[in-house]
Amino acid sequence: MKVKAHQRLNAEKYAKYAQILEKTKWANEFSWNHIKKICLYIDPVMAKPGAVVFKEGDTDRSLGIIVKGAIDIVKGKTKLTTLRSSQTFGEMALIDGEPRSATGIAVKETVIFFMREEHLIQLTEDDPALGVQLLWKISKLISQRLRHTTGQLVDYMGNPSGEDGNNKESEQSFTRTD
Repeated sequence: MKVKAHQRLNAEKYAKYAQILEKTKWANEFSWNHIKKICLYIDPVMAKPGAVVFKEGDTDRSLGIIVKGAIDIVKGKTKLTTLRSSQTFGEMALIDGEPRSATGIAVKETVIFFMREEHLIQLTEDDPALGVQLLWKISKLISQRLRHTTGQLVDYMGNPSGEDGNNKESEQSFTRTD
């Protein structure tokens, strides 16, 4: 009898997590069944205002999905950005295991769903199609961040050569050979 009650409580707990995750923009690309399955592989954490969520140099291999609240991303004493509900952090740490490049501090009461590397691997083994879909989403997030950062770098550096990027002489021509 205890096992059934425990299983029912777990099912209710993960269904509640799924309802929370479903309300975020992050989950838009996933079906309800996929959201429920993803929630079996997450660890929810609540951070109070001022709490350090992750620290520059940490080597934990996890992705965080903010489902409520906000986190300031800080490098040294400089605030880089504020991440809010539906945004993620740790995509690169999850994939490459390199140390975190900044510190995350909760701005207000914040709820984060963490997925650790071993959970991502287990999810991918249990449901390869969902694992690929999740990895594809993570890849797109990394790509979007890289494009944004590259744009900021170009804006910061300006265009030292004075060219506007539309110089026909500097364009290369490519021809398909197949």
